[in-house]
Order: sequence, then C-alpha cells, then structure tokens
Amino acid sequence: MVVVCLSFSWAHASEAAASASGVTPVSESSAIPRSGTSGGVVLQSDTQSLPQAVSPDPDQLPYEVPLSKGPTAISKTGTSGGMVLPSINQSLFEEVFSDPDQRVYEVPITEGPGAVSTDASGAIIEIPEQKENKNLGKREKAEQSARNEALDQVFSQQVDEMRAERIREMPYLDRVYIRTNITPLKIQQKEEFLSGGTKDLQELISRAISVHTQAKAAHENIALYNRRMLVAFRKLFPEASLALNDRVGAQDAGTFGVDGPSPFHGKDWKISLKQPIFSGGVLWNTFLQEKASLEAANKQYDKTLGELVYDLSRAYFEYQRTLQTAEEHRAAVEKMKRFADMSEEKFNAKIISEIERLNVQSLYSQMQFDLESANQELEIAKLDMQKYLDLSVNDQIKIAKIYDLDEVVQGQEIPAGGVAGAKPVADVFKGVGKAPELSRLIDLSYGHRPELQVEAAKLQAARLGERVRWGEFLPKAFLTYDFGALGEAYRPSLDTTIGDDPNLKKQWRLMLEMNWNLGGNKVNYTYDRDYKAPSLSAFAGGTNSFTRKNVWDIGILDGLDAFVNVKQAEVDKLNQVVELEKAEKQVLQDVKQAYYDYQKSVIQVNSTVKRLEYRKRLRDFSEHRLSKKEIELSEYLQAESDLVREKAELHKALKEYFTAKAALNHAVGIRNFFSLETSQKK
Repeated sequence: MVVVCLSFSWAHASEAAASASGVTPVSESSAIPRSGTSGGVVLQSDTQSLPQAVSPDPDQLPYEVPLSKGPTAISKTGTSGGMVLPSINQSLFEEVFSDPDQRVYEVPITEGPGAVSTDASGAIIEIPEQKENKNLGKREKAEQSARNEALDQVFSQQVDEMRAERIREMPYLDRVYIRTNITPLKIQQKEEFLSGGTKDLQELISRAISVHTQAKAAHENIALYNRRMLVAFRKLFPEASLALNDRVGAQDAGTFGVDGPSPFHGKDWKISLKQPIFSGGVLWNTFLQEKASLEAANKQYDKTLGELVYDLSRAYFEYQRTLQTAEEHRAAVEKMKRFADMSEEKFNAKIISEIERLNVQSLYSQMQFDLESANQELEIAKLDMQKYLDLSVNDQIKIAKIYDLDEVVQGQEIPAGGVAGAKPVADVFKGVGKAPELSRLIDLSYGHRPELQVEAAKLQAARLGERVRWGEFLPKAFLTYDFGALGEAYRPSLDTTIGDDPNLKKQWRLMLEMNWNLGGNKVNYTYDRDYKAPSLSAFAGGTNSFTRKNVWDIGILDGLDAFVNVKQAEVDKLNQVVELEKAEKQVLQDVKQAYYDYQKSVIQVNSTVKRLEYRKRLRDFSEHRLSKKEIELSEYLQAESDLVREKAELHKALKEYFTAKAALNHAVGIRNFFSLETSQKK
C-alpha cells in the first residue's frame, strides 16, 4: 500500500468546481506542515472525474490525499483518518498540476521502511533507507552495551569494597569464602530488591528463602540423598567392568632351553560380570533406607522453610509495631513541644506556678523518653528482620503497613449513645472467621506438620537400618563370570614390530562366592572354574589350562562385630521412637498454645480499642476544658500522654494478634491457613 500526502495550491481552481466534484477545501490553518506526513484534512470524492475547466481561487487549498498504489486509483489507507478519494482522472490530474510554479505539494510515500519527500523548488526526494535504521540500531546496541559495562564496573567496584570491608572486620575469615559469599550477582539481586518499592510479607519471605543459608543446606541435603539412593539402587544390578592389556617384555635367558633373553608381545581383554544372587536383604533394605532418608530430607527442608517463615513473620510484625509506635510518639512530641514552650513562657511571665511548670516539664520529658525507647526498639526490630533478608545495617527498606490504626479504631469504636458491637469490625478482622475447633486443628497438624513427618521418616530409616544389620547373619551368594581373549607371541627383538600381532585365544572364568556368619564365625566357600588361553609363560607354551577349585575358609569368632552392629541399630531405633514422641508432644503443645494465644489476642485487641476510645474522649474533653481555661497545661499533657501510651498498647495487641495467626499457621503446618496479608502497597 502506498500513502501519498499532498499539500498544493491552485491558481485556476474554484470552490464551486471543487464542491461540484465532491472535494471539500480547507483553510491554511489546517494545512499539513511541509515536513509532516499526517495531521491535515483528508478529502473524499466519489468515482466521477474532476471537471476540465476550473475557476481561479486566490486561497491556497491544502489537501491530504491517501492514494493507493497505481497511477489512477486512490483508496483509503487508514493512515490519516480523514476522507478518501476513491478515483481520479489521470489527464485531468496532469492538467490541473501542469504548472510547476503553482504546485506546492509534499508527497510522503509510506511503503516498507522508507519514506519519500518532494518539495516544489527542486522536486528533491529524500529516502531514509534501511542502512540508516541499521546504523541507528547499532548505535542503540552500542549505547546499551556501554551502559551494561558501566553497571558492571559499578557492581565490581562495590563488590571489591565490600570484600575489603569484610576482610577488615574479620581478618581471620577464609578469603575464598569471602569471595564466594560476596559476588556481583548477589549485590545486583540485593539492589533490585531494595529498589523495588514498598515490600509486603510475601516479598520478604521470597527474599529470605532465596538467601537463607540453612535452607540452601537443607536443599543440598536433598540432592545428597538423591545420589545415595541412586548408588543403592545401582547395587541391585550386575556390576560390569572391561579390562584391556597390551604388554611387551622378554623372558629370562635359558627359558625353555633358549639362549639369551626372548622378547615377546602379548595382548588380552576381559569383561567381568558380577551379580548378587542373595544378600540377606541387605541391598534391598539399604535402598529402602536411603529412600526413607530422602523423604526425611525433603520434610526437613519443609520444616526449615516453615521455621524461617514463622521467624520472619514474627520479626515483620514486631517491626510493624515499633515503626508505627515510633511514629505515634514522634507526632505526640512534636505536638506537645508547643505546649511545653508555652508553659515556659507563662512561668517566665509569672502566670503559672513552679509546680505546674515542673509538672509540664516532667510530662514532656517522659514523652521524649518514650520516643527514644520507641526508636531503640525500632532499630532492634529492624536488625532482627534484616538478618533474615541478608541485608546490612545501612541498607534501607520500605515496608508496607499491614493495618491503619484509625481504621481499626473506627471499626471497633462505640458510637455516642450506642452499645458495643453496633459498628462492623475493622478491616484487620475482615475475612477472618472464627478459628476452627481445637480438635480439627490438631488433626490438621498430624497431617501437615513437617516435624512429625521428619521424625516418622527417620524412624522408618532406623527400622530398615536394623534389618540391614540383621541381614549380616544371613548367607550371601555372588556369581562372577569373566570372559575374554589372550594372545602372546615371540618377536625378534624389543625394538622391532615384526610379529607384533599375536593370535588371540578365548578364555573364561566362572566363580561362585558364598559368605555366612554363623554365630560370629565367618564361613566362606568359593567355587572357581577357570579356562585360560595358552601363553608363553605356561609350561611347554602353547597349551590351554583348565582349572576347577573348591575353597573353604572358616574363621573363629571373627564376626562378633555383627552382634554389636545389631544392638546399635536397636538402640538407634528406640532413640528415634523417643524423638518421634517428643515431636508429637511439641506439636500438640504448639497447636494449643497458638490456639489460645489467638483467642486471647482477639479479646485483647477489642478491649484495647475500647480503652483507646475512652482515652481519646478524655483527651478531647481535656482539650475542650483547656480552651475554656478550666484546667492547666499539665492536665492536658497527661491526657495526651495517656492516649499515646494506649495507642502503643493497641499496636502491641495487634502485633500479638498477627503473631498468633502466624503461630497457628506454623503449628498446623499450612503456611496460608490464616491469611496474613491485609495491607495495600502505595
């Protein structure tokens, strides 16, 4: 499709002729700029031709005409959104535009990647070709590459500085560990995390899981037991080996009546197959034991993640409490500073007594002390949270507030003249129904708590380990079969290759091995049937040798260690039973503790909200009386101080409420059993 945009002026055109042909003129104010390709008025005409004679019009009539490809057809292309000329007479088109001095047009043709621009003076055509686009693409790539190199240099410099700082702090730490622990990739990931805006709990959990060393170790432990299980499974099948041997040597002088050393060359190859026929269940039980250990490793990983989420959630809610408590104390101190200064001015003017001044100073100093205590708790809570996120002390992180105290109070407050419960609950309690019955929570913990599953899998592994030890008292049988070929031949000298290809002869060997521990006495029996190819070293060389052996080997009390291993396995199993019982009791205690803590936290929040509403009304009443000069400043400061402390108590109650929900999730073993997300990012 070809798009032509024309801007021209006629010296011999008239409005009447234009309107008769269906062409609508436009004013110069809407004309297309000479360098533009769109934005003007598009004219539409029907299929009839333009008239041959046209009256002059002094005004220039700019047009934008989307044309289809071809000399006479004009069609809508959709590039300018105006009206379209479907067709036009070619001869009339040439006659109307025959005078080059009166033609002022601009023809951008959009066809592929290039565009054509023509002016009236010299009919110059400018075509931005694909080469320019390619050059532009190369420049953009070069700029992007330069930016990436600059970022890499910045990260490398930052990594070097952090490594040097780490070495300065802990000079006794291994340098290899420092280099592997502080890498550009880790720094980049941390910067992306810190620059990603406000964070909620789920984002913090994702970050903590990705950097938690104990979780990484637990994950690698899974990979270890996968390999151990693969090794145990491999031992159930035949063992195969291939041996190739090429040798050159010389026999001693006088061998077989030959004077001087006799050089020779020998080759042989052998394939060995060994299949366990019966192993007393040791191999199979070992495989099952490794499988149970793998299951325990998987559940241990889940346990590690569960504990990480619970610990991080507690630190997160504590940080939320201290952050908002510090903000409340800071706002109160800033608000009360004016009244403290006012008290000093009144005392200097001898308007109030010294007792009143001291009382105001004491209350204001106590509020400043509470602010400093809140800031200290905030810093400690921040450090506690940062240790799970692998962040340094100087790293700043923005945390989204999980609740708004005003909304909580507004949803729980008692209206004037009303009764408790007349208003709906706050957003912090919405979507959280009554906690399930304790019996149901206990049932859920038995099915989902990873601690129980870990100990159960370990008990299964210990029981299978005991079977492995008892299998040492059962007979074992192994069958070995070797087959191959051997050839040896003399050669004139060690340095020549004449006769270097000896003729290979087949040879094989069949061996049956049986072992048995009879009351601490090891009994071994071996049946060996061997057919060897002729060799130069055999007597009277060139003859085959055939051998059959029956070997008995009986030890005296050399297998008593098997009794020790069996007893050790029994002790390990009993110890694991004890661990399982302890884990079960701990799980039941965690469920009950979390359940009752949750019930108490809900009651505590409701009660604290009511006390806060009471303190707010006392503060408002004191403020009203102060405006009427019925009370002193100290009474108003006391009311404000009590209100701020009550807000701090409410923050603490809300922290206990969210922590109790996190504890219930941890006790049940389901991460999102109770939703902990109620905040919205801003």
